[in-house]
Amino acid sequence: MSYCLNPVCSKPQSPDDANFCLTCGTKLLLKDRYRAIQALSPGGSSRTFKALDQDRLNHPCVIKLLMLSPDQDRKATDLFNQEAVRLYELGKHDQIPELYAHFEQNARLYLVQEFIDGQSLLDELEERTAQGGSFYKENNIREILVDLLPVLKFIHDKDVIHRDIKPANIIRRKSDGKLVLIDFGVAKQATAAVLAKRGTMIGTLGYAPAEQIQFGEAYCASDLYALGATCIHLLTGISPFNLFNSLEGCWIWQDHLPKETIVSPELAAVLNKLLKVLVKDRYQSVDDVLKDLI
Repeated sequence: MSYCLNPVCSKPQSPDDANFCLTCGTKLLLKDRYRAIQALSPGGSSRTFKALDQDRLNHPCVIKLLMLSPDQDRKATDLFNQEAVRLYELGKHDQIPELYAHFEQNARLYLVQEFIDGQSLLDELEERTAQGGSFYKENNIREILVDLLPVLKFIHDKDVIHRDIKPANIIRRKSDGKLVLIDFGVAKQATAAVLAKRGTMIGTLGYAPAEQIQFGEAYCASDLYALGATCIHLLTGISPFNLFNSLEGCWIWQDHLPKETIVSPELAAVLNKLLKVLVKDRYQSVDDVLKDLI
């Protein structure tokens, strides 16, 4: 099946060999090579599609489309272009999607990147819950941390802050079980000059720390906080937004662990330090976390 990329097409499905959408007449081959075949989950101002690259023997890829034209929303356009820049600057890493192309066509912005065949940790958690299974255990959380922390070290060493780490942006790759960090749409360069001034207040409530949501500031410790919030969500099945007692100013995630879940004092101490409210009280680097974790 071919899938039309026209955002207002009422019936976007067409046959595999169609060159134009049967409903609206839009050309189906993007750049005369990329054919969208399936709509994936929408995200804010953009939509993503699984696609095939006909110049690479129908190699699977992902097309990301900015829903508004560049002239309609300058901030969304800047963030969209920024994702391409960040992926290009980061270069190749086995646990980060590779950037294939970034271009404008017919007054629309597109980004083409590697397709990761797998399931997000959020979907994984929901599937466990739906099947009556248990939430994540300590060994699962340790495996997640050991797998993802080196990825964060890689991007932090290149002066990039992800700013939107959460279960939905972590995919477990089907082929080898490795975790892949996706969606660099709000990633930020973290040079000294940039850190010295406040930026856009952005991130996902519950996962993003106060300095990011309230003041637009982001540090390596901000990503580590979000990773900690991701872990307590997976342990409890409850959004971290509902695991903080604002009256007492403390986390209550340990009070909401399932009866059968036991978290050692050592791991609890690591998670609690990741989740410290003040930046200065948190782990400042991935290496610091790994020293206490391993």
